[in-house]
Amino acid sequence: MSGHRFKFIILIFSCSLFAISENMSLHYLKGLDAYHQNQYDLAIQEFETILDNNWCSSELYYNLGNSFYRNSNISGAVWAYESCLKLSPTHEDATYNLKLANLKVKDRVDFPNPPIYLKWYLGIKESFAPSIWLNITLIILLLLSLITAIFRILSIVSLNYIPGILITLFFCSLFFTLHSIWSENSVNQGIIYFPSIEVRSEPNTFSARLFEVHEGLKVSVNQVSKDWVEIELLDGKSGWVMSHQIRLID
Repeated sequence: MSGHRFKFIILIFSCSLFAISENMSLHYLKGLDAYHQNQYDLAIQEFETILDNNWCSSELYYNLGNSFYRNSNISGAVWAYESCLKLSPTHEDATYNLKLANLKVKDRVDFPNPPIYLKWYLGIKESFAPSIWLNITLIILLLLSLITAIFRILSIVSLNYIPGILITLFFCSLFFTLHSIWSENSVNQGIIYFPSIEVRSEPNTFSARLFEVHEGLKVSVNQVSKDWVEIELLDGKSGWVMSHQIRLID
């Protein structure tokens, strides 16, 4: 009896997941259709509904970013494109569109090109999301274990350099994996979501006004305190803004 009850619960759970998935697909298709009909407010509403139900993908963020951009919501566009690139760092269309959106950000900072070696390193690291780097590292480790075992069993000497190559690749991949995971979990960022915000010295409306930031600017998030968020700019300046004035990049 208990076995049948367990199967029934699994069946109900599976049907519920399928129904939710179908519902999210319907919202996505409605969003795309609204976008193609220039109904950008409706498209944003449909895509945001999917996010509110804890479903996300790089393509969802990308299409949401396009809807925001077409609707002249630059802060929303920057946030969506940044979220897309966090899931899929090699998304070329999102990268290009983010550059276009950032051209309209008042407080944007243009950096000089980094040294070539650093550019190569960041290019390799950002080619994959942390989960992909982890899979690559595990595959190399598995391959190294299999080849080492085969070489020992068959006493192969002429190809002893292969394990050395795999060990080097393993540690390189492991380094990229750890760096990617560290960046994703320790570097919190957000997008200023109001046209103009006065940054304050403490998390209250009575503290001193330090400086002003404008919509679309990406900032680092140092800490969150109730209804306030401490932000830090690229030039090192920091202060507090109200939590509803910034949208965190998930």
